[in-house]
Amino acid sequence: MDELRRAITELVRPYVRAADARALDDPDAELVALGVDSLAVVELIVLIERRFSVTFPSDLLDWSTFRTVTSIAETVVSLGGSAGSGPGDLDRPHSATGSA
Repeated sequence: MDELRRAITELVRPYVRAADARALDDPDAELVALGVDSLAVVELIVLIERRFSVTFPSDLLDWSTFRTVTSIAETVVSLGGSAGSGPGDLDRPHSATGSA
């Protein structure tokens, strides 16, 4: 699970305000408090689905799923994904800037 949390953290990192980047070291940090907004979550859904070969069903597309890196990792595991699944390097959407 630690490897999966690290992989998800790296996907989330570009969407976190630069001033809050160190707070992302805590996998239980509230992502919305770090500047992750609804547009970022939509982009993260696409990245995570591709990276971990999972599909988020509509009942999981809410803030509780994307509240923290840990909540995302737990959901990915429940959907059958792991840190070793899916393509390793994916292009990030163009709007990912690292400072929201």
